[in-house]
Amino acid sequence: MLAVLLALVCACSSRPTDPNALPSWISAYPGSAPKATGSAFLFETKDPAEKVLDFYEAQLGRSGVHKEARGGGDYGGFLSAADDSHSRNVMIEIRSDKGASEVTITPVQKK
Repeated sequence: MLAVLLALVCACSSRPTDPNALPSWISAYPGSAPKATGSAFLFETKDPAEKVLDFYEAQLGRSGVHKEARGGGDYGGFLSAADDSHSRNVMIEIRSDKGASEVTITPVQKK
């Protein structure tokens, strides 16, 4: 019985199985390999910030996580999103420099 209970707790945990992987509700950007650095994930792409933000706004929406704020400009951009209960939140920040976009994804998932 204890083994079954432990298996259920692990299966229902809000933390990803692999701490170096994005949570299941956030997809990796096409052609990227996000690397975990503390509580954030980083990657670089040659795509402009707006294209990256468009991808994540659509992808997160399909996962039930909706845009709360979005901004952008020559510097890059950002997207803040959460689900209805605010148990899954994410901040995506992009810094554009010399034809590349440096992307930081910071997910927060409450238990």
